[in-house]
Amino acid sequence: MVYIRGLIVVDKIEYKIFSKFNQSILEEIFLLEKEVFDTPHSLEELESELFSKHNALILIAYLDSKPVGFKVGFERSNRIFYSWIGGVALHARNKSIAKELMNIQHQKVKELGYQVICTQTSNKFKPMLILNLSSGFDIVGTLKSTGDQDLTLILEKSL
Repeated sequence: MVYIRGLIVVDKIEYKIFSKFNQSILEEIFLLEKEVFDTPHSLEELESELFSKHNALILIAYLDSKPVGFKVGFERSNRIFYSWIGGVALHARNKSIAKELMNIQHQKVKELGYQVICTQTSNKFKPMLILNLSSGFDIVGTLKSTGDQDLTLILEKSL
């Protein structure tokens, strides 16, 4: 079952908001994540993660009816929403899609009553870090796993 919570169109790009999902939505996210990240989640990992979370919210951006960007998050507590993964296909960058996905997510999350949104990003993803900071996030901590070359930044924003 797929429940479309809303559709927003900005500059010929359709942004669909899902609160429930099916295999085709997971596959769209999976294919986009494979294009965006060096080490994407497997389809099974995406499914397991999303089915185990409360109040998942999925946004997918479409250009000419093809998925070009996504943002996925879920509830951490009754006041905190976690923005888990997201990205924009290489050929669709520099069209403000990531910023619009973030704006829509923050608006919907606030409407749902959350007071804080948090996320994590690797220090190597400079454009995402800059977007987060310019959108009102504060760096509240860091993580460095044993054997991991990259520093992970923990960010929060009051809604």
